[in-house]
Amino acid sequence: MLRPVTLIAGLLIAGMLMLPAGAGAQPDKPDAVPTYTPPANPALAPVKLPPIHEKTLKNGLKVIVVEHHELPVVSLRLQARAGSFYDPPGKAGLTQFMTGLLTQGTEKYSATQIADKIDFVGGSLGAGSSWDASHVETTVLAKYLDTAVELMRQVTLHPSFAPEEIERLRQQTLSGIENSKDQPDVLADEEFDRRLFGQYPYAQPIGGTEETVAAFTRDDVLAQYRTVFAPGHSTLAVVGDVSAKEGFRLAEKLLGDWKGASHAAPQAQLPPAPTGYRVYVVNKPDATQAQIRLGHLGVDRRSEDYFPLMVMNYIMGGGGFASRMMKTIRAEKGLTYGISSYFSARKQTGPFVIDTFTKNESILEAIQGTIDLVKQYQQEGPTEQELAEAKSYMTGSYPLNFETPSQIAGQLLNIDLFELGADYIEKYRSRIEAVSAEDVRRVAQKYLHPEDMVMVVVSKADDIAPNLEILGPVEVVQIQ
Repeated sequence: MLRPVTLIAGLLIAGMLMLPAGAGAQPDKPDAVPTYTPPANPALAPVKLPPIHEKTLKNGLKVIVVEHHELPVVSLRLQARAGSFYDPPGKAGLTQFMTGLLTQGTEKYSATQIADKIDFVGGSLGAGSSWDASHVETTVLAKYLDTAVELMRQVTLHPSFAPEEIERLRQQTLSGIENSKDQPDVLADEEFDRRLFGQYPYAQPIGGTEETVAAFTRDDVLAQYRTVFAPGHSTLAVVGDVSAKEGFRLAEKLLGDWKGASHAAPQAQLPPAPTGYRVYVVNKPDATQAQIRLGHLGVDRRSEDYFPLMVMNYIMGGGGFASRMMKTIRAEKGLTYGISSYFSARKQTGPFVIDTFTKNESILEAIQGTIDLVKQYQQEGPTEQELAEAKSYMTGSYPLNFETPSQIAGQLLNIDLFELGADYIEKYRSRIEAVSAEDVRRVAQKYLHPEDMVMVVVSKADDIAPNLEILGPVEVVQIQ
């Protein structure tokens, strides 16, 4: 049970109403670190939210209501705790394909009518999915709530999955997949996942492959919809200019009669961690520079070391221009314009990835320089200044995640999804502040494996593959 807490935050209604449908969901890759300078005074007020009210409806749907009266705006976000990890074998991309169809027609409204109705009231309505969850969300002025609730109900409970819409989305998706073959960064990401995870669900592109998308049938889509969306493993967040009583009334009106059986997550065996260097070159004959991915298995979101890992990675490669990787590999050595590292912490163990690019002639130098940096960091740990600046940024910028009803809903649903505890928001900054230099050194030594990595390089194989053999056996992969 989430207990009541309180937040003081300003809202910008224009920005709020234009938030994308996926606002609040955790991306596979983190966004670039925003421009933000924390206040010099480290004594920051605790992050608090208005009172949080919870209730479980008779059908098993959990409802969270947060009264947030700064502006007359309300966000409703339904999150099912089932995402692309639930894609059946041989049907990669099915969940994302299905959620992409939810707003494209219902039993009552066509896709055009849905778009016209939500546009007319100046609101937003969208649906989507990540590896761990799927969602439907609307944000609207409070006076138009009835319109938004009716549309959200139709989209959630009565999608038509019309054959013509399935074909339209199929062609659009296949076109996107074909275009991605010309994007070295996408090729690098997908090949890295494939080589790291083998037969595990994370090995397949979340959006599917040409073969899987081409084979989707309407029966596939319907079956996945019934698997993913069920009240017993879903939570509805109602945040904004409503009372708790009104929020629960809206929940009953929206989804009180929803029926459906919950399904357990698929069982899959995580592959063994890589040993030594496994080097793969994706051959792109027209490339004059190389996309590089280095990494290995990381952690799941419930890791007991999550907070030390966040601080450790911010200093090493997650802190934008403040990171060691940017200062060393970019600024000092001049080997790239950009380099970063991240842990994609999901319900199941996700990847740890170092992401960069460089000229073909400096690939080996960039890889070896990065590995040396990681090893040095493991031994030295952070400086006092690095640690202080990382913690200042992470604690000072945290309230920016709670500026709009949509953001608040997304944060609360992430806490619910990963079962992070009722006190997560309240204690977030104290947990960051508690991270010591020794904690950072310890998790760097425990969770970083610079001697055991999957390495993927996308460029012209004839020019680069021989030079990479110093790292280990090189396998050349042709673009299909």
